[in-house]
Amino acid sequence: MTAYDDDTPAELRGLTTRMDPVPPHLIALAKESLAWRDTDAALAQLVRQIDLAGVRGEDLPDLFTFTAGELTIEMEVAVTGLTAALTGQLVPPQPASIRVDHADGPTWVEADPLGRFSVACVTRGHLRLHCHPAQGGPVQTSWTLI
Repeated sequence: MTAYDDDTPAELRGLTTRMDPVPPHLIALAKESLAWRDTDAALAQLVRQIDLAGVRGEDLPDLFTFTAGELTIEMEVAVTGLTAALTGQLVPPQPASIRVDHADGPTWVEADPLGRFSVACVTRGHLRLHCHPAQGGPVQTSWTLI
């Protein structure tokens, strides 16, 4: 190998960072997503997503269902422009503290004794819920794009 061959990977790396750099906001979001993880929380899997947009020409909300063990989180997302409103319920019904992680940072909300919760003005993009129910341990959903 010549000296030129040894420098080629470094030159290519430099070329890609100069010509197509990663946007700073994506780097910040990636770092924040690692800071928000909780290794003790059970991961609630997305088991159903229903996109009703465009049905009969109306702007209907998207419906999401997540499950982890005995807990089910049902969530309706109504999008208005650049923000969304979340309305949800925990099954079985129970009070809980819920953190909504989204692009503007975490938002905390309380679920009532019937398991109902709502959050207004969530910035569109990726979000996840981190739920601390009255019964059982913490549960967090996977990241979901709204």
